[in-house]
Amino acid sequence: MEIIIIGGFLGSGKTSAINHLIADALENNLNPAVIMNEFGKRSVDGQLIERPEVPMSEITEGCICCVMKSDVSQQLHELYLKYQPDIIFIECSGVAEPLAVVDACFTPVLAPFITLRSMVGIIDASMYSRIKSYPQDIAALFYEQLRHCSTLFVNKIDKIEVEETARLLRQLERLNSDANIQVGQFGELNLKSLLEPTHINSNACGTLHSNINHQFIENPRLQTKEEMISALDNLPQDVYRVKGFVRFSDQQHVYLVQYAQGNIELSPIQLKADVPLYLIVIGKHLKQIQLDL
Repeated sequence: MEIIIIGGFLGSGKTSAINHLIADALENNLNPAVIMNEFGKRSVDGQLIERPEVPMSEITEGCICCVMKSDVSQQLHELYLKYQPDIIFIECSGVAEPLAVVDACFTPVLAPFITLRSMVGIIDASMYSRIKSYPQDIAALFYEQLRHCSTLFVNKIDKIEVEETARLLRQLERLNSDANIQVGQFGELNLKSLLEPTHINSNACGTLHSNINHQFIENPRLQTKEEMISALDNLPQDVYRVKGFVRFSDQQHVYLVQYAQGNIELSPIQLKADVPLYLIVIGKHLKQIQLDL
């Protein structure tokens, strides 16, 4: 099940882009589904999806990168079991933090079935120059979103002059030189370019950005519980998240491992004996880090 995450500030054209991607997927005989996230009590964008036959889940009254993270996992699981989609488009609210959105998708249960293909940032060409006038925290979030995207789509390109377009593209290149930068209008994104292989292979790094990696460690090495705690305690700052299922040489049960920014939780769980054992690692520069897990 492939995942494409689509973000961007309000009014940038995320829903239009999703409608184009859905149509493109159907034309290529792919079975799509959609998860919509809106910060308010009711979904507006969900009413604008043009293909009612496409399965859709809506998450409202919160952002999927924080309090609603468990809802994302539940919706992904339900869509997978009920519809077996080939691809799921996740539209984030404009205030979503990119790394946290990725983390919401990669639960230990879902990770073996998910291929995260692209994180797309939709940019309203006509408003980009005004970002610096926004409150500092809002502007910082906007730039953070763009830095972590694998694809940047400059939408509404018809709203600005050619000289301003060239200047905008130079700025985006400096901000995120590794991104695939596309321009267009009416949200006309190219699905094929978003499906280029960037997936996670067993014991290998898959990347959405040259610096942000997601590593899947199959059958982590057998060690004691204390040895695991020590290994997690000594992880570098560039490792943001570790989670998954492991066995310890000195414990009877399978354990759920949860590590986030120095906080460690190891919880015994009652699962069948043949549960797959693996860890998911999310962070920066993982190819340069020796993970002893």
